[in-house]
Amino acid sequence: MVYQLLIELDGVTPTIWRRILIDASTNMRNVHHTIQLTMGWENRHLYYFDDGEDKITQIDFLEEEDFMEDEDVILSTVLRKEGDKLKYVYDFGDDWTHRIVLEKILDAKSLDVSIPHCLGGARACPPEDVGGLPGYLEFIKIISNPKLPEYEEKIDWYGGEYDPEDFELEFTNEDLEDIDNYIDSLDEDFLY
Repeated sequence: MVYQLLIELDGVTPTIWRRILIDASTNMRNVHHTIQLTMGWENRHLYYFDDGEDKITQIDFLEEEDFMEDEDVILSTVLRKEGDKLKYVYDFGDDWTHRIVLEKILDAKSLDVSIPHCLGGARACPPEDVGGLPGYLEFIKIISNPKLPEYEEKIDWYGGEYDPEDFELEFTNEDLEDIDNYIDSLDEDFLY
């Protein structure tokens, strides 16, 4: 089975969203990696999933006893039927909350794309460590007006131009096609 998921970032208007196809038998750690690549995050912070009953994360980075180990939980045990929802929180400082909805359950044989796959989306994710929603809104305000005194400082901080409308479907799918190498390349001494 393949799930079609809608992922939306809470609090940002217009909405930053992605629609993806992912194997229902994927463990939640790899769901996290898929979201990171699809949304454009940099995989530098703690995260957890919350289905309303359980919280799921990479336990070795937390000392909480009420979390389930993400490698041991399969997506299809968390999202069971169309319309089921899940919360994904990334970066416990900035607290980027994503709403995930299981839109469709599909037969893998009927698909002619590699899985995982991004079907569409809109807008770029906020920069890492921007300061959550308030920091992001301030960042957008400043970089939208080169006359502001903080403009150069923000551009330097970010490392160049930032286009909040930028989303490249083709590049996202190229990243997803290489997800196994991405996961293998992660530094075990670094987060995730």
